[in-house]
Amino acid sequence: MWSVKNLSDRERRFVVPVVVAAVFLSVFLFVDFPLYRNIVELKKKNVEEEKRLKSLISMGQEYLSVKNQVDDIKERAFKGEGSSLSGIDSAVNRAGLKKKLSSLKPTTVPVTDSIKRTKAELYFEKLSISEASRLLTTLETDWHPFIVEKVSIKSTYENPSLFNLTLLVNTVEK
Repeated sequence: MWSVKNLSDRERRFVVPVVVAAVFLSVFLFVDFPLYRNIVELKKKNVEEEKRLKSLISMGQEYLSVKNQVDDIKERAFKGEGSSLSGIDSAVNRAGLKKKLSSLKPTTVPVTDSIKRTKAELYFEKLSISEASRLLTTLETDWHPFIVEKVSIKSTYENPSLFNLTLLVNTVEK
């Protein structure tokens, strides 16, 4: 059996540091280096996962923001204050243009079992530009979400400073 005690002092001075160096080298190559590589890979994966997590958090916050906006629109659209046509009539009254409204042609189309889309064509005669602007502002700031799809404005023959206004308005209701 081989033993360090059987070696001479000169051989021990050479073999012991070589054996110690070989042990440290073996530990470094077979234990430390693979662990170091794994740590580097884990750090890379950690950075990627943190980016992914931030992206998911950002998407979640965006979802909540959009959901809150949709809930707000649903609440405003369906808070039970009458039909969308009464909302249009109310907005026209608040703008002070009820007497200048010459026709209102509604069309209602079901969207789902409980939601209907109403498209209304409003025709006004002899409005000034400020009255038309006031009407559009009133419709846009009303409690019920109206979308003015089309605006057609034509000057009158009798007085070029007055206009005939046709609006195509979309809205929803339960």
